[in-house]
Amino acid sequence: MNDHPINFTEKETQVEEFDIKKIIYLIRRQWYWLAFFGFLGLLLAYGFNKITKPRYQISTSILVPEKSDALNMKSIFQGIVDVPKNNIYNQVEIIKSYYNINQALLNLNWRTSWYSKNLFIWRDIYKQEPFDVQETPNFINTTGIAVYIKPTTDNNYIISYNAKIEKDGQITDLKFEGSGTFGQPFANKYFNFTLLKKINNFETISGQYYFVFNDINNLTRTYQNKLNATITDKKGDIIVCSIESDQPYRGCDFLNEVIKVYIEGKMNFQSEAQRRSLDFINTQLAGISDSLNTAGAKFTNFRSQNNIIDLGAEGTLVMNSLKEIESERAQSKMQLDYFQNLLKYLKDNSDLKEIVSPSVVGIQDASLNALVLKLGELYNRRQVLSFSAKENNPTLIMIDKELNQVRNQLNENLRNLIDNATANINSQKERQDKINFQMTKLPMKEQKMVSIQRQFNLTNDIYTFLLQKRAETNISLASTMPDVQVIDTARPDLASPMGYSPRILLSLGFILGTGLPVAFLLLFNFFDDHIRTQQDLEKNTRIPILGNIMHSQTKSDLVVHENPKSNIAESFRALRTSLQFMLSGPLGKVLSIHSTNPGEGKSFFSVNLATILAMNNKKVLIIGADLRKPRLHKVFNLSNENGLSNYLIGIDSIDQIIFPTSVENLSLLTSGPIPPNPAEILGKPEMKNLIDSFRSQFDYIIIDNAPTAMVTDGHIVSLLSDLNIFILRYGYSRKHEIEMINQYANQKTIENIALVVNDIKPNSFGNTYYKYYQYEADQRSYYSEEEDEKKFLRKKKVKATS
Repeated sequence: MNDHPINFTEKETQVEEFDIKKIIYLIRRQWYWLAFFGFLGLLLAYGFNKITKPRYQISTSILVPEKSDALNMKSIFQGIVDVPKNNIYNQVEIIKSYYNINQALLNLNWRTSWYSKNLFIWRDIYKQEPFDVQETPNFINTTGIAVYIKPTTDNNYIISYNAKIEKDGQITDLKFEGSGTFGQPFANKYFNFTLLKKINNFETISGQYYFVFNDINNLTRTYQNKLNATITDKKGDIIVCSIESDQPYRGCDFLNEVIKVYIEGKMNFQSEAQRRSLDFINTQLAGISDSLNTAGAKFTNFRSQNNIIDLGAEGTLVMNSLKEIESERAQSKMQLDYFQNLLKYLKDNSDLKEIVSPSVVGIQDASLNALVLKLGELYNRRQVLSFSAKENNPTLIMIDKELNQVRNQLNENLRNLIDNATANINSQKERQDKINFQMTKLPMKEQKMVSIQRQFNLTNDIYTFLLQKRAETNISLASTMPDVQVIDTARPDLASPMGYSPRILLSLGFILGTGLPVAFLLLFNFFDDHIRTQQDLEKNTRIPILGNIMHSQTKSDLVVHENPKSNIAESFRALRTSLQFMLSGPLGKVLSIHSTNPGEGKSFFSVNLATILAMNNKKVLIIGADLRKPRLHKVFNLSNENGLSNYLIGIDSIDQIIFPTSVENLSLLTSGPIPPNPAEILGKPEMKNLIDSFRSQFDYIIIDNAPTAMVTDGHIVSLLSDLNIFILRYGYSRKHEIEMINQYANQKTIENIALVVNDIKPNSFGNTYYKYYQYEADQRSYYSEEEDEKKFLRKKKVKATS
């Protein structure tokens, strides 16, 4: 035998596990709250879907190769091997630049935005506008104000607006409501426009609308923030442009127009040199064409007037020599003019757009061509970067330094070329003077004809040269192709919905709706100190649990007596069976019924436990030992003038204090009048002698005591008992009361303790005690079948008798 004392608060060391059965039990008890909040979550999610505008992500992708294969300025420079390169990061900034986006918005003509009312929500109706707004020229309409339009008839509408504007630091209230006519101008201080119908059917356009005049500059900044341009791979050449919008068609039009403007801008940069050269050639041709016509007419008239068909051999030789030298001199003079003009232009201008390529005037100097080409490319890079970078940008500063270096090199080169060209012209003039001296030896008519023919041939050669250059430039300009390839255009059917789909939102609404009460239940259960499950007892004490009493469906205290087939009666029967195994012996068994605090049902339990024992043909005595708040006499409708208190002070005899009750085999010893000193009275030897005398007269003695946490009466009576039963009420008693009972057992102030949980509602104390609820249904079915069988036998007997 183990003599070591038992610690009733000791628990086995174990890992705390998540009790899924307990969670399910808690949820099942409060299912109606889950259903309500789940429906509420669905309702809110449905409303959110209706109110919130769906958003989409629209994207387009382009290929911008680093090395361009398209024809460019190099096409008109001979001997240059440098090819312009695209810096992929610079191209991203160009696409997102203010100029690029602003030009796209101007092309799209997004001056107004229209909205229609759908239930309570105003939605953008891009490309579905029922009206056109024509602005009056030379009038600037106020931007950013919602102008509401409500058609009233086929020809008229109501117009209204109510807003505030800030101008010159002052806030002005704008409020107006009036009528207008379709096709007629509407004008006041702030607006001047004409509203035109796109649809003539009044029923189709009836409804509420409003439009806003957009400030293109503000709209540009808005879309500049919205536009996202990224490089898919750091080593790749693909740029993906995307934007978020609640109107897929609007987003697609914007992206496609931005890319279109970007490509057109690149083509303009690539063909800028050709166009400048073409303008220069056309200007020269316009002047030379007149000179050629004049020279041709003069040459023809001279020949016809003087009857000269052709020159002689010596005259022809002189003319050819003059033609050759004058052609060389004219070419040199043209090159010298180009060099001088280019040098002056570099000094006087910072904008290098108007530089004409050297090849246009027949200059094939590789060094000059390379410098002019490099200067043009650096300027183009600087112009592109200036769209998005500030003046103090390091890259911009570096390009400016390179521009200055190329300018200085080009200036030095031009000075040398000017000196060489001047020397060539002087040398050519000396050669021309010698030939002119030879021409003086010819006859006078031949001299004049040589001079006229020479002028005609020279002009014709220059004209032919310029025509050739114009043809070459036109071919180069026509051959210019964009070096940007659009991989995927933005399409509305490819727009990707953002966020969660309506179905997912409905599911989330239901989950969150049901999750809220579940979280509240779990949180409440975590902080709840009341006894609500079997585990609450098993985890906090090792004191044996004698049984559990179900919730009474009636207000009567004699529920077992009045309804012996109820589920609560069955729970008392199970308790009676447990008592028979725990208590054995020839003499009567004394049971003390305790509770730590009032309201836990100890008197109710005492009465019905005594009843169920008496129903088993046992003589039972129930003693009202609660001398402070006696209640048992009220249950049986008996007087409390005589009782235990009078007997213990020697006033009444035993026969005067024991009363029969309405329950067979059950007697009651009332508490009697309330004494001033209950504890002292209960501690008298007469109390022990009284109990001992009852052991031989009754099978069970049940003592109903005062709460142990408030007074010591129960402690005194517990010393006379064979078993001390503590009543804990479901959902009412707290876990610290279990600790108090554990202390009684550990300190042995009260011994032979057992626990009973009272007032358990069906399906509320865990799966272990759900069987009582199910048992009641099965029991009713069984008893109803038994009653039907009895009724059938009685009817059969009556028929046999008759």
